[in-house]
Amino acid sequence: MKFWDLIKLANRNLFRNKLRTFLTVAAIFVGSFTLTMTNGIGDGLRSYVETQVKSLEGDAVIFVRRKIEEPKDAPSRDAPSEYKDEAAEAPPTNEIDLSSMLVTLPQMENAVRDIPEVKTVTPSYPIDAEYITLDGVKKYNAYLGMISQGLTQKTEVGTTITGPNQIVLPLGLAKALDPQIENLVGKYVTIGYKNAAKMMQTRSVEVVGVATKGFNTMTTSLVDSQTAASIYSDQRDIMDRGKFGSFTLQLTSADQTKIEALKKKLEEKGFTAETIADRQKRTYDAIGIFKVGMSLVAFIALLAASFGIINTLVIAVLERTKEIGLQKALGMGRGKIFAIFSLESVLIGFWGAVLGIVGAIIIGLIANQVLIRAYGASFEGYTLFVFTIPSILLVMVIVCAIAFAAGVLPAIRASRLNPIESLRYE
Repeated sequence: MKFWDLIKLANRNLFRNKLRTFLTVAAIFVGSFTLTMTNGIGDGLRSYVETQVKSLEGDAVIFVRRKIEEPKDAPSRDAPSEYKDEAAEAPPTNEIDLSSMLVTLPQMENAVRDIPEVKTVTPSYPIDAEYITLDGVKKYNAYLGMISQGLTQKTEVGTTITGPNQIVLPLGLAKALDPQIENLVGKYVTIGYKNAAKMMQTRSVEVVGVATKGFNTMTTSLVDSQTAASIYSDQRDIMDRGKFGSFTLQLTSADQTKIEALKKKLEEKGFTAETIADRQKRTYDAIGIFKVGMSLVAFIALLAASFGIINTLVIAVLERTKEIGLQKALGMGRGKIFAIFSLESVLIGFWGAVLGIVGAIIIGLIANQVLIRAYGASFEGYTLFVFTIPSILLVMVIVCAIAFAAGVLPAIRASRLNPIESLRYE
């Protein structure tokens, strides 16, 4: 008897008692449905985060800031603070000095002096803008940021920043300036900003691209580091210049071993360094923990359903004892008897998984449409449920594996029946 014949025989045996099989499959359906929906939510979140976070790329760039070190006598973060009378209150001695977290240009240079892998050092210039205009008549509120050297911004049209006096516009602003956003590339827009004396100044910059939507570029226009440095200089008094919350390092190589070694060197000098991949990993880890937590519910349902499979097959062995004895008397070996009952358990899992996956996809697609109608403007590009082939196959494998494990004991019991005693069984 060929393997395909065993499958057909096992499938035919399941439908001898349709109600019992249906109830067992229904229990598997609940678990596979829940598991598929959980994976769909997790994959949807991951897909959305990837499209948002990965709009900014730079494998050979790390972000550096001072390590935050709390005073040794600082109270626990979750401990309540003691009330003190204002008149008797002494200056606090255990609070973090925010000014100590700032970094000067000489300190940046000193931090990387003995690190030959560093190609460029770019301070994170805090800059503000009042408006951006294309024609000088219609002005739009502007939020200004900068792209450090070594970073590239994904764009809908045009390119990322490649030199001085350039700007990448956010998609919403670009459409307001010109619905045909490709027409903006190569044109000059005027940025209006207030200097240190609160007087309005303007600067003309070339539009080189329109950014793909992302967390960093939802409403922010990005300029090159040289333009940012010039605006920063105009907006800061001499006494306020030269202190930065963080800086970026462009490296000569994207080799992960060298990057990890560099991060350790900076840590020894009192700095914390991370890459774009580090930031993404934290987000993906959070999504992974969420998926695991939600999947536990599905596994509990599948575990409960597995007892139903055991019960179904044990009853089937008792009902078919004479039949098994006859099959053995006619020459069917223990291995094929075991295979038939094992396949029956796997097929219960298979049909339950198929129905659960199909049901989850249908409900998920309907939920996605409802979400788009209700919250599309707030979460543009977000799909609540994303069903991928690897996730669907994973659910199928997990469910079938659990079903097989549940059917092992009944299958072993069936294969060990004595043919003579089985034929006498009433």
